[in-house]
Formats: sequence, structure tokens, C-alpha cells
Amino acid sequence: MWPSVTALGPLGRVRFAPAHRHHVRKQERLILSSKSSTPHIPSRVAKCACRVSEESALEQSFESALLQAQQQAGPRQRTPGRKIELPPVDERERVFLVGASIKGEQRRYSYDVHESVEELGRLAETAGLRVMGSTFQILEAPNMSTYIGSGKVAEVGRAVAALDVETVIFDDELSPGQLRNLERQLAASAGGGEGSVRVCDRTALILDIFSQRAQTREGQLQVELAQTEYQLPRLTKMWTHLDRVGGGGQVKGAGEKQIEIDKRLLRDRAAALRRELEAVRTHRRQYRDKRSATPIPVIGICGYTNAGKSTLLNTLTNAGVLAEDQLFATLDPTTRRLRLKGNKEILMSDTVGFIQKLPTELVAAFRATLEEIRDASIILHVVDISHPSAAAQNAAVMAVLEELGVKDIPLVTAWNKIDATSNQEEIRRIAAKRSRTVCISGRTGEGLDELLEVLGEVLERSMEEVRALFPYSSGDLLNELHTGGRVKNVEYTSEGVAVVAVAPPSLVGRLRSAGMLVGLDEKERDGEREEGEGEEDGLVLL
Repeated sequence: MWPSVTALGPLGRVRFAPAHRHHVRKQERLILSSKSSTPHIPSRVAKCACRVSEESALEQSFESALLQAQQQAGPRQRTPGRKIELPPVDERERVFLVGASIKGEQRRYSYDVHESVEELGRLAETAGLRVMGSTFQILEAPNMSTYIGSGKVAEVGRAVAALDVETVIFDDELSPGQLRNLERQLAASAGGGEGSVRVCDRTALILDIFSQRAQTREGQLQVELAQTEYQLPRLTKMWTHLDRVGGGGQVKGAGEKQIEIDKRLLRDRAAALRRELEAVRTHRRQYRDKRSATPIPVIGICGYTNAGKSTLLNTLTNAGVLAEDQLFATLDPTTRRLRLKGNKEILMSDTVGFIQKLPTELVAAFRATLEEIRDASIILHVVDISHPSAAAQNAAVMAVLEELGVKDIPLVTAWNKIDATSNQEEIRRIAAKRSRTVCISGRTGEGLDELLEVLGEVLERSMEEVRALFPYSSGDLLNELHTGGRVKNVEYTSEGVAVVAVAPPSLVGRLRSAGMLVGLDEKERDGEREEGEGEEDGLVLL
């Protein structure tokens, strides 16, 4: 029942149900839309349509701009990805260091086992090796079989296996039997086969460094001779398959073995090297004789390796010698001319550096080079005063100088690298109390003027005072006297030039043989000799 009449009035009131009202309103909207000429679009729909049209226009403009940019830039190139740089692979030979301290061999000034092993590590790095670790042992006496105890051998073997070490270097010289036993036991302890671990000693390491650094023919001959003499007793039985067949007939022996052939070849090579070195020594002797004929004194520079000898020579003479913070950076001797005050000329000769436990093979092989020190007028000992073991280094150098027999040659000590010390004033105070000792710095030039002054004074004390009469035709000898000596008084006479001067002994001998010397008052001569002897104090230790 749709409409209904109520009792609210005479005309009544029409009531509709909710569903009927909905249909009525929908019909009214349809009638209004049919009467309107344009369709009705809600505002929300219109806003969405406007927004879409704007985005389409922006997209079209962006695409056109991108296309234009690509056309201008050309074809697209792919950017390479980021490269990953891996650390360089260290291909150096891996070594392990072993030191030993023998209780009965400790001295007042000597390296302790820690410093000695540390120096061995620097030698290994100089030779181009990579140090992986080190150890040491304090012994009453060396083991005749393996130098160190069996427990330490097993410990080193485990370290070799853990660190993948190829070579074990000992800080002392080993006998041939000790080398063989150590190689066999270390290989067994490391779990490798025979020959998997190599063993060498300090002497072999120094010889290897010398072979790398030798530049001249003389240096190469000396190093090769030292290596040959070192290898001769250490040949191992490696070529048994090359043994000679036994003889026929009545001779049934095994014949000459390959190791015997190798030893014979090494002995022949050593003999040939000695002959060549003897020719070198003869040449050097002739050169020194020719040099001694001229009155130019020679200053022989010596010292511990890496004490700053090459740096000092470069600073004084601009020699251009290689100077690096390495052990045995320079090996071949270098001689340069230097002029002191008063127009006096000297020759500065740099020799090979010394080191503790210097191999005897090197001392014998380098005798031709070390003879430069024996023929020097003055020995200039350069000491690295900034090193903690300066006293031990000084003692090692003095031991070599004593072996060379140079006690009678005046010695001047230069405490180098004073700028690298923390107590400079205390060191200078100690040096001032010592005879012929000067604090210098070869790098900065500090104290070099004082050093040259001391050298000039020592040279003058070693000379002899003479009175000579030079004929006017002997101007060359007079010029040598002005160059190598010091002229105190000159008087021109009708017979020639009369001079009073101090001259080196070599020139005095030439003047005496030429009959140019005039008598010198014996009192004055004795006074000069006593003054020189009173101030000579020989070799002085720290």
C-alpha cells in the first residue's frame, strides 16, 4: 500500500516509504539531465582530468628534451664499473732468523743477542728477503751437531711450518756438518720432504749482499773469491748419478766422484781468481807509488757500515756516491780531492764498511781494498754516535784496524749524526775532553769546518820542518811544496829560492835525494819531534 491517508487533517497527508523516496529523487535527476543541453561533469572528475593532461604534457616535453640531448651527445657509452685494487703480492723469499748467545764469549763492548738478531734482520732486508720471525737461545756452548739445542730445533721447525718459511738464517757461521743436520731436522719438524727447508748462516748472507752491490771488476773478483772459498768445504753430495764408472783391468775402484770433481773445479777457480786479484793488487800498488810521489796526503775514511761515510764524502767533495739508510749501501772504494785552508790539498778515500762478525773470507779477499787504509796519512774513523750500540760498533772497527796493523797511523774520530741524538750537549762535552774527536753531522754539515781544521793540524804535525834551497829551474818541486806542505818563510837569493817549510815525509825524501836540503837546527828539529810525539795518542776507544 503506497500512499495512505492519515488523520492529521481533512485533506490528509501522503507518506512515502524510504524506497519509494529514493526512486522519486532518481527520476527527478534524470528529468533535469534530459532537459539540460550539456552533460554535467562533477568537479572532482574535472580536476583529475586536468591533472592528467598536465602530466602528459610534461612527459612529452621531457621525452623530447631527452631525445635532443642524446642526439647531441652521440651514441651512449657504457661507464666502466669501479676497479677493485688488490694489494700487491709480496714475492720476496720468506726467512726466519735464529740467534744464539754464548755465555763465555760476552765482552765489555759487544752486541747482545737481541741487537745482533735485529742487525741480522736488517741484513736480510738489504738482501731483498722478507723476515717472518726470529728467535734466540742462550747456550753454555754451541751444539756440535746442530749449533742450537734439539728442543729449539723442533721449535724453529714448527715456526717454519706455521709461517710457510723457505729459508732459516743463523746469526753465526755454521760448519758444513751443522748445515746438513739442520736442513734435515728442520725439514722433518716442519713436515716437509728433504730439501724443503734451506739453511744458511750470517757469512753466506753477507757474501750475497756483497755480490749484489759489487760494481767494479775488482770488487766482483774479490766477492767471487770469498764465495768460492766459503763454498769449497760445504759442497753436498747432490750428483751421485754422475759418478764415474770404475776402472777396468786390475783397477776395480769406483772412480772419481762428482763431488770431488766439483771441489777440484772450485779450487782451480779460486787459484785463477787469486792470480787476477794479484794483478789488481800490483796495479793498485803502482797507483799508490805514483800517488805517493806527489806530496798529497791521503785521508782513509773507515767505520761501521751505515755510519754515514758516503754522506760525509758527498757533503765534503760532492762525490755523488750512493748514500742510503742501508747496510753496505756502497761497496767499491771512492777517492776524491779536497782543498783545506791555506791551499793545502788532500785526498779523501772511502773504503768498505765494517761489521761485527765480519767473515774472515771477506777480510782476506778485500785485502787489496783495505790496503788503502794502510797507506793513508790519517785514518778518519766515522762513528754513528746516535746508534744505541755505538760503543760495540767502535770496538768492532778497532778490532779490524788492529788486524790490519795500522797502529802507527794517526787516527781522527768523527762522531757523526749528532743532530739525531737527544743529549747533544752532553755528547759534545765528552768529545771536548778527548783528543782528535769532533762531533759532526754529515747530512747538515754541522761541525765539518772544525773537522777539516783538526785534519789540517794532524797533517801538519806528521810533517817535517825543513830548510831547502830550490834552484830557479826546480819550480815544479817548489810548487809541490806549496801544494802539499806549508811554507813558513821564502827568501830569494842569487843561488835560488831559500824556504823554511813543513813538508810530508815523501817530499822530504825527494828533496834529500836531490841535495836541496840545508841544515836545520837540531834543537828546533828535536822540539818539533817532541811536540808531535806528545800529542799522538794512537787508537782511542769510546
